[in-house]
Amino acid sequence: MPADEAFQKKYRNEIARKILHMCSFLIVIFIYFANRLTACIVIGALLALLFIGNTLILSSRFTLINDIKVKYFSFLLRDDEKYGYISSNWFLLGCFLSVLLFPKYVAMLGITVLIFGDAFAALIGMRFGKHKFKNGKSLEGTLGFIAVSWLFLAGFVLLLPDAGTAFAVASLISIPVVAVAEIYSKQIKIDDNLVIPIVFGILACVLMKIFEISGLFL
Repeated sequence: MPADEAFQKKYRNEIARKILHMCSFLIVIFIYFANRLTACIVIGALLALLFIGNTLILSSRFTLINDIKVKYFSFLLRDDEKYGYISSNWFLLGCFLSVLLFPKYVAMLGITVLIFGDAFAALIGMRFGKHKFKNGKSLEGTLGFIAVSWLFLAGFVLLLPDAGTAFAVASLISIPVVAVAEIYSKQIKIDDNLVIPIVFGILACVLMKIFEISGLFL
């Protein structure tokens, strides 16, 4: 298979993977309408079921099921997911911790940045990434991460005016920092499904507290 054809196939697979990933925005909508306890219970239950199911499939008793997964869904899987835990486990863990630890709007935007910022960083980086970092990620992908995340932040500000100016400014500052943290997530050996929402949540909350104490953006 020519190199260009191989790239096109890989890129199509990545698009399919990211489209599926974007469907998880339904979790953000659910968090908006649910209270924190309900959201934690539901997301925690989904996480537990997925982890248990994934563990069973990987056990020696269910190798046939895992073989079927690899045969028919390999285009959606990273190499380490074919015979290991799929990234959805870490995604749901990131969602659970965000809802548990942070205010509602901070958790919602952190998960949204994880869903869409990360997706567009990968797609833009693969297609247009010319300036590569040592770990293979690109400046173009990182800029795409920031631009798309800021776009969704603008949507939050317009649709959720009660979020407040402090939230908007703190998020605006936090997103580029999170984009840099995402670049180095592999080096620190922490899945970016955890790095992105947790770093965003911590930084946004710290900045909002600073704004509150200083009287800025009230």
